[in-house]
Amino acid sequence: MRRGFTLFELLVSLVVAGILAAMAVPAFDQLVNATRASATINDMARAVAISRSAALTHQQQVRLCPGTGNMCGARNQWRDGLLVFIDQDADREIDLDETVITRLPGWQHGRLSWRAFRNRPDLVFTAHGLTDWLNGSFLYCPDNNDPRHARMLILNVAGRARHAPDRNGDGIREDASGRPLNCTGS
Repeated sequence: MRRGFTLFELLVSLVVAGILAAMAVPAFDQLVNATRASATINDMARAVAISRSAALTHQQQVRLCPGTGNMCGARNQWRDGLLVFIDQDADREIDLDETVITRLPGWQHGRLSWRAFRNRPDLVFTAHGLTDWLNGSFLYCPDNNDPRHARMLILNVAGRARHAPDRNGDGIREDASGRPLNCTGS
């Protein structure tokens, strides 16, 4: 009774395994990109909800902005991290008498941009939980600009956020106006 494989059987097994691995890698990349996109936009949705809730709870103006340390950073530098804090004097800086609600780390992939009515660099909630007359959106684009992995969080003036849907089922989500999300030039 013989045990083991012949050299030919081993080579056939390796070729089959190689073909299966080659087919699985692109699908795995797609899964990783989709997961990163969803996780990033969900992190922003949580940050918006925390900011709005803090404004209502503390009955004070709360700012959500890109930044690290004790001050808001440049426009659309969300990748570096973000700050949520009570900004009593509206100076985009955390002063000694102001409360930090949370600090979140940035992301090592993709980019996030905030586009808003009145062209404000960050999001402010009033003591009533409303935005400071800002409706806008956060757009996440993957590093490869593939629109299938673009995600958008749309905010209305009341401070409520919703995820951009894929209404037509083509695999690309649409903005509030029904246009497909586009990562080129953003």
